[in-house]
Amino acid sequence: MKKITTVLFSLFSLICHANEPWLDYINDENKSKETHQRWHADGGELKIMFFNDLLQDNGIKVLGIGKYDLSNWEKTPFSMTIRNVGGLSLKVPYGNLIDIDKGALHLSGQFSWRTDSGLVEFNGLSLKASSRYKKQGDVVAFEMVNDKGETLLYMDHVHALLDTRNNFLTMDNMDVSVSPLLAKQLGRPEMEGVVIAQAHAKTNLTLPLDGFVDINSLKGGSCTNRPLWPGEPRPSDGQPAEADVALIGLEAQQRRNLGNDKVVITPSARLKNVGDLNGADVAWYSKFSGTFQPYNNAQHPFLVWNMYREFDGRFEQIGVSGVKHAFLTINSNCLANCSNSHILWPGCEDIYGMGNNDSGGALGPREEIEAFGGLWEQQCSFFDQDCNNQMDPGGGSNSTDENRMVVDTGNLGVAGARYFVSAWYVIRDDINIFNTMGYKEFNVTVDVNGNAVMSALSNLQNGPASDQYVAPDTFDLVGGTASERILRAGEGHLTVAVKVQDMGGGLFRYNYMVENHDYDPQVQTISVPLHDTTTMTDFEFVDTDEDANNNWNLLRSNNMLTLQAPTGNELDWGILYSFSFTVNAEPVTGEITLTGLENNNDSFVSTMIVPDVTDLIFEDSFENVNPD
Repeated sequence: MKKITTVLFSLFSLICHANEPWLDYINDENKSKETHQRWHADGGELKIMFFNDLLQDNGIKVLGIGKYDLSNWEKTPFSMTIRNVGGLSLKVPYGNLIDIDKGALHLSGQFSWRTDSGLVEFNGLSLKASSRYKKQGDVVAFEMVNDKGETLLYMDHVHALLDTRNNFLTMDNMDVSVSPLLAKQLGRPEMEGVVIAQAHAKTNLTLPLDGFVDINSLKGGSCTNRPLWPGEPRPSDGQPAEADVALIGLEAQQRRNLGNDKVVITPSARLKNVGDLNGADVAWYSKFSGTFQPYNNAQHPFLVWNMYREFDGRFEQIGVSGVKHAFLTINSNCLANCSNSHILWPGCEDIYGMGNNDSGGALGPREEIEAFGGLWEQQCSFFDQDCNNQMDPGGGSNSTDENRMVVDTGNLGVAGARYFVSAWYVIRDDINIFNTMGYKEFNVTVDVNGNAVMSALSNLQNGPASDQYVAPDTFDLVGGTASERILRAGEGHLTVAVKVQDMGGGLFRYNYMVENHDYDPQVQTISVPLHDTTTMTDFEFVDTDEDANNNWNLLRSNNMLTLQAPTGNELDWGILYSFSFTVNAEPVTGEITLTGLENNNDSFVSTMIVPDVTDLIFEDSFENVNPD
């Protein structure tokens, strides 16, 4: 009987700790109590900020929530009281919230949606903790259930925080999305899973009567000698600790239709500190929140996203976001969890929803970031225009398009094209930028109202989206494809790639792309070998806007084709430019030359497939202009 009990306890321990391995490092007499006891939350208030512009784009009007501003979804929240009945059951071992798997919050209030096909009522509502809908990284997800027991909305990407001093549980920045049942009731099956609001809840927290043990009061365990910052000696072997964060999840959808054939597309994102207990912790402090170690500032990651199209042999960037300044990490599924939501500990995961990534107060311009170093100066920044080192009142981006990813719908829904959305967390001292970024392929169509309808076609792949165009660091002269990743020491990373199409009749089309990942000096010229007498046709240059007036200039001299950036349109970090041309010169191995702008015109080369010029030049330098 004793053996059976031991086996059962071991199985329970395995199940309980499967997603929270930090518990396995704790040797404490209170461990059983801490892992079994429950905290409780009920009462309070729920605020829903509907994306009324998005709903209106889809023929839906929200009734019963009072007046609202179509141009500012954050300005007019709809409040509902959380009743002091029922409530949520929380798992909080050693003061770390790891799960909310039982219970419900019962709401007072109602609203309705009017569509062309009728009215959908939201009555007798409750938020039911949902294990089946919870995604990787979530500590809780909710189903919004009506008085008929029907699930109408889902809520996830929750930033859940405990305030044990004031006895509150806050659950902020929740993405609110449409359930399959509600999409069916609306007669709009394409609305299933679409995020249509952001929600915030503040509830009353009841702690255990006999208190709890704080993780940082323990001696030993995974929080000993933490934080461990990048470059500091590891306790195990004295070697410098390294930070390694990976993107682990990505979703995307149209956020709003701006009219004039332009839409805003926004992602959600999930990440993880993939280091082991020898790995470094990552600073995650909100801008303007103070001065903190290890950098003596409010260091935090920066999230950017992009959209690409592969079409007719070319790879083009058709969307560019600004910078989302990260401000908090929920720290789920950790190897070490030391009760600080402004440090990403080893093994910990974090989430940022679509509404969160559309919030103007966190969105700024890319040009303020030094991407290779992960640096930003907050004083005199976009958020501090009076230079007093404080966030300006009402500072940040507007509520519609500023620093969002605006995409021209003329580039979408093109027959035969493939579409990709990527995201990248720029993190100071991260050792591998290519797992910190990732992408998904999407099917994209444009409906009769000019809305982009998107559905994912692939799982997340780490790396830049251009990796699927040509595999990185490959060279296939016969197949006509090549790609090279370049690291300029102390300055950043780039990728150069080409696809060559045999057009027949001795003609070849060369499709080049140059992607600046985090090369801060910017690229100002790109030169490709091309004989001065070779006839070039069908030249095409694609940057990230629709303005032909700032396209790069072409120069042909000394058997080189050189693209020169006009002032203000150099190839900056996080940006990909592409160009194509057709010539009667066969593919050979050669070099493409690039020069930077802000590094004294530093010149460097990429070994690539280029047009052959040798058969046009004799050893005595006379040209054979008519080889036939």
